[in-house]
Amino acid sequence: MTEPTHATGDAAARAEILIWQRGYRIGLAVAVAGSALLLRALHVVSADSVGARRFGVTEAALWFAAVTAAYILLTTAIYWHLQRRRAASRAVLWTQLVTDVFVVHACALLLTPPGQYDRTLILSMFLVQFTQLYFGWRATLMELGAVAISYTTIVTLANSAHMIGAPSEQLWTFALFCLGSLAYAWLLGHQGVRMRHLTELFEKAREGDFGEPYEDGRDRFPDYITQIGRAYNNLRGHLETIILTDPLSGCFNRRGFEQMTNREISRGIRAKWRVAMLALDVDHFKQINDDFGHLTGDEAIKEIGAVIRETARAGDVVARTGGEEFSVLAPDTDEEGAMHLAGRIMHAFRTRSFVSLRGQLAITISIGVASDDAWMDDVVRVLTARADEALYAAKRSGRDQAVLWKTGLRAFDASGGRLSREIERLP
Repeated sequence: MTEPTHATGDAAARAEILIWQRGYRIGLAVAVAGSALLLRALHVVSADSVGARRFGVTEAALWFAAVTAAYILLTTAIYWHLQRRRAASRAVLWTQLVTDVFVVHACALLLTPPGQYDRTLILSMFLVQFTQLYFGWRATLMELGAVAISYTTIVTLANSAHMIGAPSEQLWTFALFCLGSLAYAWLLGHQGVRMRHLTELFEKAREGDFGEPYEDGRDRFPDYITQIGRAYNNLRGHLETIILTDPLSGCFNRRGFEQMTNREISRGIRAKWRVAMLALDVDHFKQINDDFGHLTGDEAIKEIGAVIRETARAGDVVARTGGEEFSVLAPDTDEEGAMHLAGRIMHAFRTRSFVSLRGQLAITISIGVASDDAWMDDVVRVLTARADEALYAAKRSGRDQAVLWKTGLRAFDASGGRLSREIERLP
């Protein structure tokens, strides 16, 4: 099966990295090859290499140039492949990484004296570090395996050509290289995991989810990543207020209400609670805007939001869902408890003298109430529809009252004017 042209996730991320790294790979290859050939031509470095012994000095230099050219062509081919598909499979990634390692050691075999093979380990160290930084542990271990095969191969060939005095010393050097590479790769990998966790926190914050802080207590050795996490924690409360709160009423906005209700419903499902939804609508709010103006109407909304928040219980979720419309999610609440809460809210409105209206107009509120078991995630949508239907019944039956939704409730019966007998009103 062919890989899709437009991919997301890890394949797309690998492709993006390999694309921008292409220029650096080719630039480094040209710089190293040019410098090596120039120094060899000027007799600054020794010409005694396994390649020179086997093919001759000039032929080894030509093979070196050919290997470099082939590497540049392969890297360019991979680049154009990724430009077209915008996705890099693991096979493509590993082909590029293994080629990097092969070219380093092949060039050393052609031009470098065997006693200086530790230079290849210096270059390999950088390759391993960058692989861990950008592609993770699996690719790093694969590349270390490629380095092990390539390095032991050139040491074995040099030993068979009687050009290396103590191959075991070279292998000890390689063992130290592996130990240092793994230690540094682990450090980079650990930092990468923490950075990815921070990225996930910011992604959740972008969606309005601020429930999870950065746990800096897990950082045994605090560093700059820890400081970023602490800065996120300091900013988290402010961001939550800005993104999830309605600035006028001080209640949650729709996004905040959705976030909080999802959390409470999940808790309710685990605890097997009943959950209640109250749909509230301010009676005749248009009259306030018409008689006192919209600025006064905004001030009234601030007071209305404050009344509902002060009257609701500590665990209730209060949101402004429309112009003069509010919702309250009451966890662990049955029909009786929900109607009692609705009665408290209505009483608070009836006895409140609103400063914004200078006592010239009373504000009342109509409430639709619904309650059910928290049996599935979709219960919020069901309860919202039921509470809205009960609210409509409350408004059509005279306002300033609460109506409890029951099976068969309709705001109007088939005759078109009489309220259903199944409506319950709060006294």
